[in-house]
Amino acid sequence: MSIKAEFTYIITEMKNQWNNITIDEFAQIRAVLTDKGSNQEEKMIRLAAIVKGVSEDTILNLPLTQAQEVFAQVWELNEMPHRNKVCKTYEIGGWKLHLTTKEKMSVAQWVDFQNYYREDFEGHLPEILSVALVPEGKKYNEGYDIGALIQTLRAFPVCDALAVCFFFQKKYLKSMQRTLTYLVGWSSLKGKKGRQIRQAALQTRRQVSDILHSL
Repeated sequence: MSIKAEFTYIITEMKNQWNNITIDEFAQIRAVLTDKGSNQEEKMIRLAAIVKGVSEDTILNLPLTQAQEVFAQVWELNEMPHRNKVCKTYEIGGWKLHLTTKEKMSVAQWVDFQNYYREDFEGHLPEILSVALVPEGKKYNEGYDIGALIQTLRAFPVCDALAVCFFFQKKYLKSMQRTLTYLVGWSSLKGKKGRQIRQAALQTRRQVSDILHSL
């Protein structure tokens, strides 16, 4: 293989790597990358073991040339995964799941999403997906085991998961924008306290608007 062909192959593998990572593996990768007690070499070995589904000892016993190829494939994992295009329907582990539209979203879904989103967005990807994706023919959290669904969603591709989560995040932020707009108008009639609420709402609304434009 020529140097140019080898370089192209490595870059292609790097771009495709995140597509093969599940939410559960993403959680493990996240733990490795945020571990302040490990050096860069130790992190690369641990990441390679996660991606290849083998033990760290297996990676350590690889011939150096083969190990270098593996490390090249996992190098992209030092960056955040990309987001795939959101789909209306997903299938995983025998479940056929439909993305909830704005028109079909229940109050219960919205409340649960906000709770998971505020607490730890990346740490609750399976739970957020269980809010956004509802089994075919079912209403949210009715007539099926949502705990079992959450466990199944740990094997969901992380790039698809982020697509769904950011889709819902936009809905959440737009809803917040409307609430803040209401507060601005309402608080203008409430004297000094109202002016303080109005100022805070205006500032937060600008921040939300900036976030929406960056998504």
